[in-house]
Amino acid sequence: MALQMKLQQWVCNAEGLTINKDAAGQHSEKFIAMKSTDYYANRPASGSVSLLAADDYDSWCEFGTICHRNISSYISETKGNAAYGNEYGVIGNYDAILRTNLNGRSAQWRAVGIWDNGPQLYFSSTQVQCIENTAFPIVCGNHGLPNVTLTTYSPTWRYDYSTVYGNYLSNSNYYHGAFQTLFTPTGYPTYRAANLATLSFNCPGTQNCYF
Repeated sequence: MALQMKLQQWVCNAEGLTINKDAAGQHSEKFIAMKSTDYYANRPASGSVSLLAADDYDSWCEFGTICHRNISSYISETKGNAAYGNEYGVIGNYDAILRTNLNGRSAQWRAVGIWDNGPQLYFSSTQVQCIENTAFPIVCGNHGLPNVTLTTYSPTWRYDYSTVYGNYLSNSNYYHGAFQTLFTPTGYPTYRAANLATLSFNCPGTQNCYF
């Protein structure tokens, strides 16, 4: 779709197409949602799904999808694959992973960025956002992450961000986390990626939160 529309700057993941610049080179913030069988197939069934807790981030979920897996009732991981490019085609790909660790009525998040191919990437304005799931979503915390560069050689093709600690969640409701970032490939303009959203977790009454 991006190539058919001759978009000058775009980012694509399993949820849809983010347009940064249209065919005329005009700035855009349009997002076109896609239905993806793979995306929904990777959502765990209700309850906990027992899966490996080993660090397999660069091999798990490597086919353009967005995947979710529950390590326990209190730990869940989400991975997204993103491609970006211009009117001539794909320039490169990268992965983003967000691990959620629930601690009482707070969430701890750990993000990981992985370069897949293309030029080196400089990530900026990166944060993990806490969102309360309401009819009009409420932001329950913005947690800034440092600017980093992912290069095309080991070991800097991957960056593990430090754990960020979320706020106390006092409302009885569902919540989720989201990874947000801008990224600049060497030799190209800055791109804005769509948010990578985790599975929702429940914080009922005054009890501990759980997936």
